[in-house]
Amino acid sequence: MKPDSLEKLLETNQKAQTFFGSLPDFVQGGIMLRSGEIKNENDLHKCAESIFHEFE
Repeated sequence: MKPDSLEKLLETNQKAQTFFGSLPDFVQGGIMLRSGEIKNENDLHKCAESIFHEFE
């Protein structure tokens, strides 16, 4: 089974891994649900921002 884009990004990009790890659990969970949309570090940041806005 091929890993999804988010998993691959977190395995290969230390900055993305650190950023993801610093997020609250509810944001990490939301990102995991949208993992197929994450292709790069910029996508990760945009997704996290979107989830924060949903809970404002």
